[in-house]
Amino acid sequence: MAIKMLEKVADQISKGVVVDDYVIYAKGISKGRFREEINLGLYLKQGELEGRILDIKVFYGRPPYHSPWVEFFNISNALRLGDKTIEYFGTVFEDKLLSIFSQALNEGESIFIEYYEDEETRRQLGAGLPPPVSRLGYKLFELGFTWFKDWYFAEGFWEGGQKLQGEKPDDESRSRQLKEIYKEVKNFLEKKQSSGEYEWYVVRAIVRAKNIFSQLSESLNQ
Repeated sequence: MAIKMLEKVADQISKGVVVDDYVIYAKGISKGRFREEINLGLYLKQGELEGRILDIKVFYGRPPYHSPWVEFFNISNALRLGDKTIEYFGTVFEDKLLSIFSQALNEGESIFIEYYEDEETRRQLGAGLPPPVSRLGYKLFELGFTWFKDWYFAEGFWEGGQKLQGEKPDDESRSRQLKEIYKEVKNFLEKKQSSGEYEWYVVRAIVRAKNIFSQLSESLNQ
């Protein structure tokens, strides 16, 4: 099912997706390292102006051994279109692409997103804050991802750059993972209550943490 949904999304992107008065489309589609993998070079276009905004790798999966996944990388957060500078993180372009691809992923399937150009997420994860309260992690949490892994290697080597992984839960793991997020967020908030002023990126994380805590307090205690 996920394979067909991902194929449908890839076809949709290749034809173009309208976002406000822009179009996001895959100008270059190529085979990946495996027969189940494709690479999409995504461009943002307005009138006659266009520029590359990011690359997306789609792995359709290899049942029953490997589940499908999607990776966003080479993200441009300062794309020049004529006399305009177009940002990606925190915009309708990011929201649209995350929504389209997250809806095509099922339980046990993952999305990987490079974040080294995403200053807020980079600072939050670099400071050891829980992934769900980071700017990017919170977006993924709202889209139904409940397991996270920060692919950051402090030893100084990278595997495709810093990236955050989000995985959708199956029915068996959903409750357990939400309880783990609840505990993690609760501990985070308790530690911050005894401290004073914070950096801007911590303040934003605290706001998200309170939202998650309130939401999970209600749903887990029903």
